[in-house]
Amino acid sequence: MKDVKEALELRNRMKKKKPEFIKQDSYKKDKLKKNWRQPRGRHSKMRLKLKGHKFQPSMGYSSPKIVRGLTRQGLKEVNVHSLDDLNGIQKNEGAIIGGTVGLRKKIGIFKKAKEIKVTILNVKNIDEFIKKSEEKFLAKKEESKQKEEEKKKSKEEAVKRAEEKKKEEEKKTEEEQNKEAEDRAKEEARKRSMQQAV
Repeated sequence: MKDVKEALELRNRMKKKKPEFIKQDSYKKDKLKKNWRQPRGRHSKMRLKLKGHKFQPSMGYSSPKIVRGLTRQGLKEVNVHSLDDLNGIQKNEGAIIGGTVGLRKKIGIFKKAKEIKVTILNVKNIDEFIKKSEEKFLAKKEESKQKEEEKKKSKEEAVKRAEEKKKEEEKKTEEEQNKEAEDRAKEEARKRSMQQAV
């Protein structure tokens, strides 16, 4: 463990002195991105490593082998997507919960990690996260219940409206039938009066 601690301290010191490796002439031209690309020009002063030009990545800048790929705490990163993945984690490893994991599953993973005492690297405070996520979960449940109730109400209202429309249509049909009967009676009365006049 002492070797690992010393190596981590050494890596931190090395990182402070490490220069920023950027693409050749990217600080001169805005159209060039600053991500690293190896210079391949025939007369490139950067490729030739001449004095006064930007540095290139080399093996001398790499961190000690014991600490390579470890976090600042000296832990190996392990991706976790389910509760079964937590069982295989050792003391020198830290869990990183995947972004695709849902809220309900996350809460279960955090609770189990707290019981087993596994460090989760991509969350600072587990207790706060569990509280907030549970509150969100409850709020979502309440929203879904409200939506269901609103849907039921809207359905009931639609059924009532349909019934009212049917009743109105029936009334209209009755009125129309009455009018038609009255018109027929009037026509018959006219015909009779015309025949009597003749």
